[in-house]
Amino acid sequence: MAASFELYLDGDGCHRFRLVALDGSLMLTSEAFAHEDAAIAGIWAVREVAVAGRIVDLTDPTADS
Repeated sequence: MAASFELYLDGDGCHRFRLVALDGSLMLTSEAFAHEDAAIAGIWAVREVAVAGRIVDLTDPTADS
């Protein structure tokens, strides 16, 4: 079984999604979306960019920008 994206309505009635790891831990929570299809498009965008996304370490003050 893989991690899952959960689509839900927040307390203000906005659509959001969260990524939940296999062990149930919360990995990320999205911004608020006015429409469900926009939230679903956000899920697809995260899935696409996460595969090839690079890691940028901003914690090292001596690293080149």
